[in-house]
Amino acid sequence: MSTLIASPTTMTRSSGFWTVLLAVVHVLATPLFYADSLQSILDAGVLGAVDSDPDLTTLRAAAFWYVTAGLLLGAVGWMVMLAERRGTGAPRGFALALGLTGAWGVILSPLSGFWLFLVIAFLARRNTVQA
Repeated sequence: MSTLIASPTTMTRSSGFWTVLLAVVHVLATPLFYADSLQSILDAGVLGAVDSDPDLTTLRAAAFWYVTAGLLLGAVGWMVMLAERRGTGAPRGFALALGLTGAWGVILSPLSGFWLFLVIAFLARRNTVQA
């Protein structure tokens, strides 16, 4: 078996896998949490929509940043997952960065999904390369 193909057991222990999954759910949940914001962007034609009308910038920025955060989270998770599959583990600093981000999010918004960052950070810490 190739080292880049993970077994189901390996995937459930992979902080990268869970980060990617969280990112996918994050992006797919945008219409649920920010329907008005997303609709306003679509109504404006998407291209340049966030800043095209100063009166609607705040409304449109909510969906924009929610999706953007999800996409970035997915890209980082994918890179971590590939490193874990190669056997090098989660990069040093990933667990700390995710843990601090999770703590920051929980402090500012306790009724949010930021708690999941702490769980993924714990997994990442277990899979971190020790130099």
